[in-house]
Amino acid sequence: MNENNTYVAHHRKSDGAIQTLDQHLHGVANLSCLYAQKLNLKDQGELIGLLHDLGKYSQAFQVYIKSAVGLLNQDEDEEFVDAAGLKGKIDHSTAGAQMIWHELSKQGQLGQIVGQILSLCIASHHSGLIDCLSSDTNSFGEDVFGRRMNKVDERTHLQEALIKADDSILVRAKSLTSKPDMLAAMQAALTKIVRFAPIKDDKSIVVQQQFGLLVRFLFSCLLDADRID
Repeated sequence: MNENNTYVAHHRKSDGAIQTLDQHLHGVANLSCLYAQKLNLKDQGELIGLLHDLGKYSQAFQVYIKSAVGLLNQDEDEEFVDAAGLKGKIDHSTAGAQMIWHELSKQGQLGQIVGQILSLCIASHHSGLIDCLSSDTNSFGEDVFGRRMNKVDERTHLQEALIKADDSILVRAKSLTSKPDMLAAMQAALTKIVRFAPIKDDKSIVVQQQFGLLVRFLFSCLLDADRID
């Protein structure tokens, strides 16, 4: 395998093994699907696993990681970059979140709710769960989620990733976002929370907290799958 022509997800220091991006996305999708099945949300778990690192297909990220692990040589490869100075600065998590949001937000109010929940998990998988609204005194109430979903393509590399990603990943992602159960299963989970709440009102504090825990459950499915894979 010519590693300079391979999309790399991870590199293991102990033996120099390369995990390709295609392998990683499918591996995380399978694990996240398994974990999310506990709440009958296997499709949702699979989708966020499949797209969580979509932005790693970008040239910017591939040059960075290959420079960092020695697959690009400072003296021989013109693309070589100072990886230490770029650590954490190349956005690879927004692209997948944007793809989900673009696909699901077109499917009415429920699609927007489900799209925001799933996109939030992906956008947050390296930072901890982000706030959707700013609590900062200088920007209180600002739509942080909307700003992230509208982040310019030059920084998220979504269009580049859609061109370069393995067809099996994009075809499966499109299939999942178009499945009726993508919205219906989430609606069932949210409805069940309201039904068993002491006050059966989706705006009650208890229900809102339980909605938040549902988001954190899906988020943890993705994090565990990502770290284990």
